[in-house]
Amino acid sequence: MPKIPVSVITDHTAENENSRGLDRSVSEKAASKLGTPSPSSDTTPSSSSSTPSSSTSSSSATSAQSVMTSTGDHLHSLTAKGYSYRKLKWTSKYRSTKQAPNELRLVTWNVDFMAPYSDARLRCILSYLHASVLSPKTEPSCVLLQELDAASFNALLATDWVRKYFAVFPDTPKEWRVHYGNATLVSRTIPFQNPQMLDFCDSRMGRSAILVDIPLLTTDGVRTVRIANTHLESLVEGTPRRPKQLNAIADMLRAEGIDGGVVGGDMNMIGDASDQSIHTAAGLDDACLFPDDPSFHTWGYQPRCQYPPRRLDRVFFLGEHLLVDSVEVIGKGLRTKKGQWASDHHGLLTTISFKKP
Repeated sequence: MPKIPVSVITDHTAENENSRGLDRSVSEKAASKLGTPSPSSDTTPSSSSSTPSSSTSSSSATSAQSVMTSTGDHLHSLTAKGYSYRKLKWTSKYRSTKQAPNELRLVTWNVDFMAPYSDARLRCILSYLHASVLSPKTEPSCVLLQELDAASFNALLATDWVRKYFAVFPDTPKEWRVHYGNATLVSRTIPFQNPQMLDFCDSRMGRSAILVDIPLLTTDGVRTVRIANTHLESLVEGTPRRPKQLNAIADMLRAEGIDGGVVGGDMNMIGDASDQSIHTAAGLDDACLFPDDPSFHTWGYQPRCQYPPRRLDRVFFLGEHLLVDSVEVIGKGLRTKKGQWASDHHGLLTTISFKKP
């Protein structure tokens, strides 16, 4: 079936809350990642951070209606916005020629809110993705970012490449329950639907998953893949929560009308064999063909520390007809112009499509 471009105005709508980022030393970051508690490690979100707040921005900031899922988690819609060069602002109504692509390039990257200069480091990552990963023309893509803070989120929205090629959600860091969180970028040429956030009810760290439905063209029509962007519970103390959180995501990927699902992000699987197999228990496949190969480790090199490198970042998937290429590790050795590591994590890249019937 040929691609038929259609000029449309997209309108996505919803809202919520936030605070601000902070810096931590490398040793504190490593401790929080690998299980040694520190005074500044993630804690239970306060009641004030989980209550919808007012906003003086031009977009509405009333609380989005949430629904409780079968797992007890809370699901609510998100506002997706694209940048309007005519209005000189991000808006839920933006004009773009839309068509379902044959395949989708998927990037996931924990961009590290704890190190200083989160805004400059994020700009470095985006410049690298633009120039070296997603090509100058920017093929149909979805970028999953974790550990943004207010400064890096603002840098994201101010980046010309992002403004020109992507829609972004959530539209404000006020959606996060703590001072950092996730954001998803989807090529604005893709007619995506249902941007949503799943807040994990058992999280002591304000963790969640961002979901979006993306149509992919096949020889017999259009199929829908649901993409999830997540940052599972950290630390050894988070070990019993990670399987519950991943299972909740897997349930969302199996929803009626969804032909396949992919979840990418920082899975924080630092424990024993049972922790390393939580995706299998959830009915998900690993998109890494060589999971024991150290070249697929994504954390522990930038910089080196007292903890061994690990494969913290992963891409899992499900769906009989879904094709997910083996992940490629990207961003190794990436530094800003001033020599700072862009992140303590590497990124992952894969390509998603559907099998021919």
